[in-house]
Amino acid sequence: MSDKTPLDPNQPVLYIDHCRYRENFRRDALQLHVSLAEALRALHPRVKLQLRINEHGPPEEEGAFEVAIAATPAESPSDRQHIWTGLRRVPFAAKVPHVDDIITPVCNALQLVRDDDHTDGESHRRKMANLRRSRSPR
Repeated sequence: MSDKTPLDPNQPVLYIDHCRYRENFRRDALQLHVSLAEALRALHPRVKLQLRINEHGPPEEEGAFEVAIAATPAESPSDRQHIWTGLRRVPFAAKVPHVDDIITPVCNALQLVRDDDHTDGESHRRKMANLRRSRSPR
């Protein structure tokens, strides 16, 4: 899915801003989107995660990798929930989050955790473990 396609006003959007000095950050952003969309679909099949990369141009800070999310498209960055910052992380490999690091904050930001999910945390952990096993190389 291209990050320039028109946005569905009823679906969540993942916003990633990364510096232009690291060529692999765009590839990492696309991979993070695919992994997160897959994880969300496994937990909540109706969710179709959309993507915007450097919507207002790349940040000036070298090494920046910022992740935010909104339940519906949000023009203003203040209307998005900040999920991850890679600004202060060293080495560069730690600047990009793994889907396991952000799935819970994303679900909370999108209010995808139902009240009965809290009572059955084991079910959520089982789903995530099954998803990890299905993605791991054999």
